[in-house]
Order: sequence, then C-alpha cells, then structure tokens
Amino acid sequence: MVAEPKSNGNDRFKLPGSSLDEVFKVVQGYTSFGKLASLSDISKSTGMHETAISKNVGFLLSIGVLQGGRDKSATEVGKKLGLALMHNVPDEVESILADIVAEDEFLKNVLAAVRIRKGMDESSLRAHIAYSAGLSKTGSTTTGTGAVVELLKRSGNLKAEDGKLVVSAPIARATSGESSISQEKAEPANTTQSVVRTIEATSPFSISIKIEVHCSPQDLDDLGLKLRKVVDDFSSQNGAPENGED
Repeated sequence: MVAEPKSNGNDRFKLPGSSLDEVFKVVQGYTSFGKLASLSDISKSTGMHETAISKNVGFLLSIGVLQGGRDKSATEVGKKLGLALMHNVPDEVESILADIVAEDEFLKNVLAAVRIRKGMDESSLRAHIAYSAGLSKTGSTTTGTGAVVELLKRSGNLKAEDGKLVVSAPIARATSGESSISQEKAEPANTTQSVVRTIEATSPFSISIKIEVHCSPQDLDDLGLKLRKVVDDFSSQNGAPENGED
C-alpha cells in the first residue's frame, strides 16, 4: 500500500495539535462521513470542537491521510486507517501506520536520527522533532511532538529499550500474491502420491504395498508414467497379475 500524495504546499512539517488519540478521532470522523466535509460536519460527528479538529488537519494532510481544500475527505489510506481504528484492529492499525511512516520523508528522517544515535530518550527526541520541524518550544509543540513519538511507537518503528527509544522493525505486510510467492520460495512444496497395489498369489493371503513418492511441483508432469512403470515392473518380477486397473 502506498500513501496518497501529500496535499499541503508548505515544506515545513505540520505537527499535530492534540494527542494521537484525538488525531485518530479526526481520522475516524472523516472516514465515517465518507465525502468532502467541513470542520462543522466533523465536529458534529465526533463531538470535538472545530478548533481542535483544525489543529490536526494540517498534520493529516502532510502525511497523506486527508485531502482537499476548504472541505476535506479521507484518502484511501485514511479510510483504511479510520476503519481499522473504528473496528479496533491493532495489527492493521500498526501496519497502515508503518506504511505511512515509510512514505513520509520527515518521519523517516526522525527514525534515521534515532538510529544514528543508537537510541534517544523521549525528551531529546521530542526536542529533535520540534527543531526539525522549525518550531520553537511551546505547549502546543510539546503536545505535537508527543503525538509524533506515539505514532512512531504505534507503527512499530520505535520501542523502549534500556530507558531509551530505539528503532525497531515494523510488522511486514504483503499482498496475497507476494505471500504465496515468498512462502513457495522459502518452503518448496512437496507432493506426496500414494499408490496401493494388491498382488494376489496362489495362496489364501494377499499383500498390499503402499508406495509414497515425495516430489516437487516441477516433477508432476510425468509422475503418473513413472509410478505406472514402478508398479508394472514389480508385478512382472513377482509374476503377479495386475488387478483393479481401469
């Protein structure tokens, strides 16, 4: 999944104006509305004040979750995130956030800074985010940097370790086609064919022989002929008649 093109023309990164949970409420509001919506529309659907919604719109535009002009709507990525949040599917939320982070230069640079330093305490990381965004230290900036740090945690890109935040690998996503291809490469499929042959001798007893053949998919084309030859050779060597053939 690829994030939608970002809509704000300002090169400076827009920090959220609320906690990440509040940001997620805005995402769910636009997702549930399903079309272009005004701040008033989203306020009615979420119960949030228009000012609180407005403080987060720039951030959501910058990471490709919202799109539009005066009225806005959720992008495809935004809709997927909103639905995952509404239905409380944590793994899906983490995966979508990981995709968003992977497409955003600012967030990738934040992770690069943490990686280069081999971990940062949260206070230093918040200060770095504010500095990188070109913002002075204020109450709203502190709230916004905290939301960004929380997003990076929820995306699986950051984890706490020995009192610091370090970079970790988010969960991997793959399409069904990619998954099947990867699985086939990792574990080549083996096909087992079983042939049960009953050989009757001139005695009151019968013998059942079960042949198991393990092979890869590329051997399947002429497998039947090879099995037939094995059975016929065995039957001819033992002088037994072939029964049950079609």
